[in-house]
Parts: sequence; C-alpha cells; structure tokens
Amino acid sequence: MSTNFNTFKDIINHINTLETEDQIREYVMSRLEFLEKNFEKRTIDRNNDGKLIGTITEGYINSESPIITSYMVDPFYMNDLTLYIEFIKSIKGKNLSNPLQFFHELQNFTIDIFGFKGNQLIREKVYLQERNNEPISIGYFYGNNSALCSERSAAVQNLAEFCGIKSYLIFGELSAEGKKEVHAYNIFKMKDGTLILYDSTNPVAIGSNGYVPAYSIIGKKEISNIESISFDFEGLSNIYKQPISPEEPLDRNYITCNFYLNKKTQQLK
Repeated sequence: MSTNFNTFKDIINHINTLETEDQIREYVMSRLEFLEKNFEKRTIDRNNDGKLIGTITEGYINSESPIITSYMVDPFYMNDLTLYIEFIKSIKGKNLSNPLQFFHELQNFTIDIFGFKGNQLIREKVYLQERNNEPISIGYFYGNNSALCSERSAAVQNLAEFCGIKSYLIFGELSAEGKKEVHAYNIFKMKDGTLILYDSTNPVAIGSNGYVPAYSIIGKKEISNIESISFDFEGLSNIYKQPISPEEPLDRNYITCNFYLNKKTQQLK
C-alpha cells in the first residue's frame, strides 16, 4: 500500500477509503514504516544544556526514541500501534475539511483514550510498576487516567505528523493565576506557515457547560523566535461565538526554552 501521502488533505482522503480493520492496520503499519525511516532515533528530554529549561522537538517521534520525563523513572516510548489504529477509526468518514476540525477530533480522541484529566499518583504507579525489564510504552497510559502533559503531547505530536501536520513538541512552562509550572504542549505549523499552539492537557471551558480544544493562533513566525505565547482567549471566544467560562483563568502564558536561551545569549554579549 502506498504511503506517498504527505499532505493533510491527501492523508485524510486516503483514510476515508479504508473499509476494513485489516486495511486500517495495513495502512498504519505502512505509514509508520515510512515515518520511522525518515525520523531517526533521538533522546527527548526536558534538559537543555544540562539545565531544566526545556526543549523543542520537531517532527515524528521514532518508536525507539526514549522520552525522559524525570531522571527518577525510566523513559517512555511511542511504540504502540493501537494509538494510530484507534485514531483512524475515530476520524474515518468524518468531514475534516480543515485542520481546525481535526483539532476537535484530536481533543476528543485524547480524552477518550487517556481520560479528561490525569492523576499524578496513578501516573507514578505506571512508571514504577514491575514490567519484567520491558520498556514503558505509551500504551500503558490508556484508559486509566494516568497520562499527564508529557504523554498526551507526545501522542498528539505523532498523531499530527501521521496525518501530515508538522508539529513541535515543546517541553516548556505554563504560567497562570500567578503560578508557573513545567508543561508540555505542541505547536503546529500549517501549510501556509502559520504557527498554532495546541494544549491537549487543558481544554478551555466555554459557554455554560462545554469545553473546546485549547488552541491559539501565533502567526507566521519562525519557531526559533518563539519565546512566549499569551493564549488568545478572545480569539477563541470569537471563533465559537460563545463567552469563555468565568472559571477559566484568562492569563495563560506559555514559555519555550528560547526565552531562557535568548536571555543567556544576551547576557553573554
């Protein structure tokens, strides 16, 4: 089966031609083989130049790439076919004429497979359980509310790349309501060069009783120049023609490692 579909539109159109479970599985294996050959193994870590200032990882994460969330536990790996098979089944036959519709399906899927919110204690149990020396798979986090930002964002990264959307996995920070914490999220690059922040961990409460995907349009910029992103709640409200819920803090600010790297460079001058 051909895997020479590199644009979002072509890949979605091809997915809609798949009729059986076997065809879906065959396509997933073929597409992943293509991606595995084009993205080599690499270590993905929060540490940058020996400091906990975050990193930016571009593109598909090879199944042999260790993703290190803490030096207290083993890394996890994006090595489970189920993620891609179930995602294709969830979007197949739907009219995804633009990436914004895709964002909704991506959010719905991550909630379905990981749960709405993760629990740190359950997550720790996943990392510390006996595995008979087997590596920790992303599959260990399905259906038990254990996945937090690192696991969710890594899954989003590969699902987006699988579907032809260029993505960056950001290990950075999130500040809101005067509090700052390390946080993983994604930045997508659209066909026209527009960058869009996507936070799969924190959907936005909107209207009286609903949630929408947390995405914010950054604009046409180079990823190397992005130091911080102030989440555009007003823009999101305008898109959905509903007010942001009063419970939602309206001061989300996302930091990338560029903020600290550029600051260090300026200090050295």
